[in-house]
Amino acid sequence: MRLLILAAAFTAGAYVGGGVELPLPVVGLFGLSAALLAVASGMGRRGVLPALVALAALAGVARIGFAGDAVEAYAAFHGQGGVRIEGVVDGDPETAGQALRFTLAVERIAADGLSSDEPGRVLVTVRPSPDLVRMRPSAPIRGGDRLRLTGTIEEPWRGTEEFDYPAWLARQGIAAVAPFPHVELLREAEGPRTWLAGVRRALARSLDSTVPEPQAAMGQALLLGNRDNLPDDLLEEFRVTGASHLLAISGLHMTVVLGIVLAVSSWAIGRRRQLYLVAPLVAMWGYALLAGAPPSATRAAIMGTVYLAAFALGRPRSVLPALGLAAAVMVAVDPRVLAAVSFQLSFAAMAGIATLAEPIAARLRTIGRSGDDRGDSPGPLVQLVASSAAMTIAATVATLPLVAFHFERVSLVGLPATLVTLPVMPLVLVSHGAAGLAGLVSDALAQPFGWAAWITTAYLTGVVGLIARLPGAAFETGAVAPALVVAYYAALIGIWLRRPLRETAARVPDSVRGLRPALDRGVSWWIAGPAAALAALVWAVVPMLPDGDLHVTFADVGQGDMAVVTTPGGRVIVVDGGPSPVVAARAVADELPFWRRHVDLVVLTHPHRDHVSGLTEILGRYEVVRILEHPVTYDSGAYEAWRSAVDVEGAAATHARAGQSIVTDDGVLIQVLGPPDSLIGESSDADVDDASVVLRIVYGEVSFLLTADLFASGERALVAGAASIDSDVLKVAHHGSRSSSTEELLAAVSPTAAVVSTGADNRFGHPHPETMEALSRYVAPGMVFLTSTNGSVEFVTDGQRLRVHPER
Repeated sequence: MRLLILAAAFTAGAYVGGGVELPLPVVGLFGLSAALLAVASGMGRRGVLPALVALAALAGVARIGFAGDAVEAYAAFHGQGGVRIEGVVDGDPETAGQALRFTLAVERIAADGLSSDEPGRVLVTVRPSPDLVRMRPSAPIRGGDRLRLTGTIEEPWRGTEEFDYPAWLARQGIAAVAPFPHVELLREAEGPRTWLAGVRRALARSLDSTVPEPQAAMGQALLLGNRDNLPDDLLEEFRVTGASHLLAISGLHMTVVLGIVLAVSSWAIGRRRQLYLVAPLVAMWGYALLAGAPPSATRAAIMGTVYLAAFALGRPRSVLPALGLAAAVMVAVDPRVLAAVSFQLSFAAMAGIATLAEPIAARLRTIGRSGDDRGDSPGPLVQLVASSAAMTIAATVATLPLVAFHFERVSLVGLPATLVTLPVMPLVLVSHGAAGLAGLVSDALAQPFGWAAWITTAYLTGVVGLIARLPGAAFETGAVAPALVVAYYAALIGIWLRRPLRETAARVPDSVRGLRPALDRGVSWWIAGPAAALAALVWAVVPMLPDGDLHVTFADVGQGDMAVVTTPGGRVIVVDGGPSPVVAARAVADELPFWRRHVDLVVLTHPHRDHVSGLTEILGRYEVVRILEHPVTYDSGAYEAWRSAVDVEGAAATHARAGQSIVTDDGVLIQVLGPPDSLIGESSDADVDDASVVLRIVYGEVSFLLTADLFASGERALVAGAASIDSDVLKVAHHGSRSSSTEELLAAVSPTAAVVSTGADNRFGHPHPETMEALSRYVAPGMVFLTSTNGSVEFVTDGQRLRVHPER
């Protein structure tokens, strides 16, 4: 216990030192006095603990004094032009819309007449140059790269009353932000860290090409710690249900992994040999390394290791002092860790498990057992469920006030959501891991594992989504006073110290006796389990089979264009991909069966970023049979990435020309109406738009006209062409821009319905009021759809009738 007290004193000193500035000479003087007092107390055979506590606290204060202050040092550079920053990319860059975002560990920062060597971190947002994309198409900027940035650095946006953004960044050691500087690669990343990053990227791409979205994004979050690709609505469902800890390789996630693996290992091997501790140790550190060893995963793995070491030494009561020592060491290495929410949750979760899990598990094992058979050893399945549930309950109880304090919301369904999803977590993790590894060898080898990953993860996301929709699933606590958090932990510690849980737990009421199901009897789980899984699989597969209709979906991809066409026989055609690779991948996954990993035709209308970025991702994730485009001279990083992806894909590429046509084997006609030969190869922005590939899709008596980003001049050329453009559904050109949707075009098309693909609150003001007014003169009320308000719009036809979903 003394070790725990000293560790707590050091940590408290570091916390106080972060808010109170004390000169280092003063700290040193008090520290010397405390050391002399400790020596004198020891010589006089008196209690030396108070003096050691004071010494530890002063050491914590002194550690803060040596930490430096990059925020203050970099403030002198705010707003200056031509600031030069050299440093190393810290961690893998994240996608931020059409850009990349990463933190740079700064080694030197300089401007005219001013320089600083104060180490710090800067949050950088960049669009990779075409040169970097050509050199490294899959990852233009990588963790460990040494870069030189030239541009401006700024103080972070001040945030709101509810959220202090600069303070949040400062807690992560980020001193400033650098928006869109010029990037120069000085030296490529090398060493073990580079190899690990390469493995992570390879596994991520393998999952992308094997598992549909959003299940692939889930796999990356669980295995690799990459949550960038998770859809916002899915993240919100996990937050509402209190199950978001399942998505992050941090304290609570490691807790779940440790609980499951430790329970299974102790059951399979037994506790008489310490060998049963090896499996959870390997599992934890395996996750940490696969996640790129971020601070949250590293902290959690260290704490878990200390916890297991205490068991190995036969001293489980030493867990708390060991955890305190681990926390103190981490604070000594990086004092900023104290303010990190993930650190606080990790420590609280592990402390909860160390003190509460075993008594809770012991009580759970007695549920449904009569007084006569309580002494009998419960069956292995009961032990596994009880141990896993106890870990979850202990972690939830220990972290509850921190969750309420930091997030101002508490889930009322967190425990049942975790208990229902927890049993499938091993299957989710194993299937995604197997799919990722098998995909490195062969796509065909990976497919069965990809199907298993889809099924198990679809269960996970489906259950979480269902629970999130329950009334009162979560409630807003509002701002929680720090005093309440302190009072909660004080009461919890008091209960643990004075009256152990196993002595105060109430007896199980008679009304719940007999609930113990036939888990330990000869119930035929080996029949019921596979039968239930087979039934679920049938229900999942049947709706995905071709239904004999043509489906044309205009996907909601923000400010961009994307259409996914599924023919009556199940052929899939993708026209453009919008600006976001992740959103594009999910749009295709929504239309394809989970077992299908190929696309029959990909069409790029023109090379602008809001059409090509997502389409490049489709080439990377799926086997594409045929590509239709007309290459142009256009200099952009997004288009360079597309050109590289086309070369790698090896699909049959066709140069689009007006007058071409494609007929599928199930009767769908695709007419190419543009671009005209006069615009082939032009490269100005206007000419690139007017040289867009224009398609007319016909099935029976129903037709669709996709006009890409044509300007008025391009529309006039289309009307003057030889082919008929009369169509039932018009994809409005250029996101409803004022420069398009001319009277001549609308009169020639005479559409029944129109779709405007545009992003909500976009900076261009699309669609323009004049365009909407013109559409209203040709299209019936309620039949003009905006993806910004209606979301993805799907049209379904049997060749005679036209339906729209949702029904209008």
